[in-house]
Amino acid sequence: MKKLLKMMKPGDIVLLLFLVVLSFLPVIIFSYANATSGVEFNTAVVSVDGEELHRFELKDDGEREVYTYSDGHGHENHIVREGTVVYMVEASCPDQLCVRQGEVKQVGETIVCLPHRLLVEVNSDNPDADPDTEIDVIS
Repeated sequence: MKKLLKMMKPGDIVLLLFLVVLSFLPVIIFSYANATSGVEFNTAVVSVDGEELHRFELKDDGEREVYTYSDGHGHENHIVREGTVVYMVEASCPDQLCVRQGEVKQVGETIVCLPHRLLVEVNSDNPDADPDTEIDVIS
């Protein structure tokens, strides 16, 4: 090791350090490009039988937004958005599974109320965030 260090000149060390710093340049460029490409928010879509009823924009603004779904059969669900999470607070269904599912905030997560045919699904406008478009290692 000492022999190798004796063979190196100061210019070699400067060149080596320059190449190491230059190797991080793509990381800096692409992270800057992603940061300036615009802020995109996920959305939570409330739908019944495939028909969209309401859309929440999941953004960290500290606000609480409540949507109440009710139909002519007496079914009622209360869906709440708090910042970047959505959850169901109350439902008139007998099993209450939709209320116990908890918070959803990641793309692809859902809350389902089967007796009322109600679906709350987190989507993204960004195609890179869609888990269905990602290439799987196995496939």
